[in-house]
Amino acid sequence: MGFGGHLGGMARADRILGGILLLLALVCFIEGIRVWDGMGGTGFMPALLGMIFALLSPGLLIARPKNQASLSIPWPLKAGWLQIGLIFLCMVLYTLLLPWVGFLPGTTLLLTALVCVMGRVRRGYGLIFGFLVSLITYVVFKVWLNMPFPAGFLGV
Repeated sequence: MGFGGHLGGMARADRILGGILLLLALVCFIEGIRVWDGMGGTGFMPALLGMIFALLSPGLLIARPKNQASLSIPWPLKAGWLQIGLIFLCMVLYTLLLPWVGFLPGTTLLLTALVCVMGRVRRGYGLIFGFLVSLITYVVFKVWLNMPFPAGFLGV
């Protein structure tokens, strides 16, 4: 009968994903409330995201499958695994270096690397994209919402 059984492969996978996301959303929400220190403080973003994802994830749990043949999703080839490894490496380096590099330069470099690895974009365009998205994120969360970000050696 295969992976999907009577529900279809994608429908079953959606329900599993919905359950996992709901569980993670609840954990995120509970932890956000646990460390809550006021609006815009440490627990604000985890609590807000936990609430949003807790409201959205049941959509995956209760969605009715469409009457379509389930498409087989192949495993990535060697190039795909290399791309996945590079993305994972970028995320690990970002996590380790962020306290020393700071949010703005670190996130700019991360987004530039991710766009170049995933989208095969030239470095110049990737750098512009990474900087603009990092700057917008910085303004929204650091300036407007007064959320704490790692300043790094530049003090930004």
